[in-house]
Amino acid sequence: MTDKITQDEYLKDFVGKQTADDRQKEALKQALDIRKFEIERYWKRAAYFWTFIGAAFAAYFILPRMGDTHALEPTYAVTCLGFLFSLAWYFVNRGSKAWQQNWEMHVDLLEDAVMGPLYKTVLKPHDYKFWLPTDAYSFSVSKINQILSLVITAFWLLFMLRTLAEFPLCDLSRSWVAAVVTFLTAAGVVLLCWEGQTDRSKQLRSVHAILREYRKS
Repeated sequence: MTDKITQDEYLKDFVGKQTADDRQKEALKQALDIRKFEIERYWKRAAYFWTFIGAAFAAYFILPRMGDTHALEPTYAVTCLGFLFSLAWYFVNRGSKAWQQNWEMHVDLLEDAVMGPLYKTVLKPHDYKFWLPTDAYSFSVSKINQILSLVITAFWLLFMLRTLAEFPLCDLSRSWVAAVVTFLTAAGVVLLCWEGQTDRSKQLRSVHAILREYRKS
């Protein structure tokens, strides 16, 4: 429950001369633009992952119906790829949210001296009711996407384990395929978890630069 304010109380935060210099104004403009760019890329990434995950779902349900006795190997490979893409989508969602919050905090700190606390001020016409299906509610779109991607990752893990359990262990000519795919999947998970993180230690590094010089002939 937030405190209610009057129109005059709201407007008083936007009265007065700007106290920011040109550098602060430009920094705020850049922060707003980059935040907007991060949001655009967020949805483009979501469409990219949904394309591959949707194709994997289709392949998972179509391959067993083809009646091929050797469909188990490609089906298991599809479940592993679906799991990896879903896990990557979950990590990308969290990474996108982190960078989006970074630029939102820049805006929070810069906007007061330039235009007042516009971005920080959240206006609600009334207290939203969760149980009213036609009412607005303060859901977090990014959090919902993170939860959805995590649930889909769990589904793929179940599909993967179910398909793996169907492999005949006595048939070495087929079980080695499952072993190799499982190893590659596990290696992919390790790389996503550790190598996929932003390396803070490499953000400050020396760069070898060459300055071109032009001489009159």
